[in-house]
Amino acid sequence: MSDTVTIRPAEPRDLHAVYAVCLKTGDAGRDATEQYDDPDLIGHIYAGPYVIMGGLVSFVAEDSDGIVGYAVGAADTRGFEEQLEQDWWPSFRKYYPEPTGDPASWTMDERRIWSIHHPSHVPEEIVQAYPAHIHMNLLPRAQGKGIGSRLLEAWLAEARRCGAGAVHAGVSAVNSAGLAFWTSRGFEPVATVPDSGSRGTIWCGRQI
Repeated sequence: MSDTVTIRPAEPRDLHAVYAVCLKTGDAGRDATEQYDDPDLIGHIYAGPYVIMGGLVSFVAEDSDGIVGYAVGAADTRGFEEQLEQDWWPSFRKYYPEPTGDPASWTMDERRIWSIHHPSHVPEEIVQAYPAHIHMNLLPRAQGKGIGSRLLEAWLAEARRCGAGAVHAGVSAVNSAGLAFWTSRGFEPVATVPDSGSRGTIWCGRQI
């Protein structure tokens, strides 16, 4: 990787590269490529809307070889969820039929498709205290070089300009490296919510 890394606002032309980073970090920070038949599914849920829809806070890190990471989110989480229902989910729900049968037998693709039809919502107590939210991922070759800190500072500055006063991030309970990153940058674990699997989500928040 080149030593020169640029942090800039995300643009629609970045969509494919952002999806690739999302997939390469989609298993609690590890490569999730082998888990999916449709490699775009995880990106549709966790990355695409932030790059395509307007009014959001989205940055990418780019070097001479391409995009190596991103920080995306929204100053108003509930407003973002409403925007998804109106402008993002409908076309994907038409394209991906809702899975049927025993959920225990579903593939990872089917689980993601189900979440497109039934998106989860951030717990109300988290949104009340920390109305903004952020997702951030870096490819392994970009980690440990200060790029994550630069992305985060750019994102926080823009979120602050948009009127956000506090932000939350959700971390997989098995992603110890991710949790260490957020807590070292002022995010405090405020709640842990179990899911239907063995992981669960640790919600972390901080003032902006």
